[in-house]
Amino acid sequence: MDYKRVIEDFNSGKLDNNSVTLVMDNDGGYWCCAYKGKTEEENEAIADLYKEKYGSPEGYKDIVDVLVAAGIVAEWC
Repeated sequence: MDYKRVIEDFNSGKLDNNSVTLVMDNDGGYWCCAYKGKTEEENEAIADLYKEKYGSPEGYKDIVDVLVAAGIVAEWC
């Protein structure tokens, strides 16, 4: 997953903190969108676009990638 881009786009407002959630669990995750005025199907289609653009989270396995994207030197041991 391209966490650097995700972080940049949340910080710039391209991804709306009020309408978009990156849902994560231990083994994976998914995009969840709840844009006002959009149907459930439209929000699911937008979530699919985000999956294509940014990728999907792989749960706890992504922690190093998230830290590195945030500018922190990190590695798994």
